[in-house]
Amino acid sequence: MSVGQRPQVTLKVMGYALLDAVGMLVFASGLMWLARHETLFIPGFPTGTGTAVLTVVAGIALMVWSAARILRELANPPRDREQA
Repeated sequence: MSVGQRPQVTLKVMGYALLDAVGMLVFASGLMWLARHETLFIPGFPTGTGTAVLTVVAGIALMVWSAARILRELANPPRDREQA
């Protein structure tokens, strides 16, 4: 990819962005329980402090993984253009 050329957003990148948003919601759900002992979206989840901590860790892991995959996809040049 040359300088000034915009990266092409593919269906794969959009899927990773959706997983990133899910990770944010999972993280926020656990953090809401830890801060206020209230649920965010699903009534009765998380059920306690241990579940909330696990939810926060899972949300962070999902966000980091999906953001890394997005950056990896955008950094790689499209295969059909690299031969030209």
